Amino acid sequence: MREAQEKCPYCKGEGYFHLLLGGTESCPGCEGTGAHAQEAVLASRK
Repeated sequence: MREAQEKCPYCKGEGYFHLLLGGTESCPGCEGTGAHAQEAVLASRK
């Protein structure tokens, strides 16, 4: 990601979470984009 403040605060810009029992899950805060929620909305409209 570009700047620290632009990263999703929930997944830290990764776009996913590591689950305790193994595997990963897309971040609900950024819908897997890794960008801050407002940026994710703008990106999906393009």
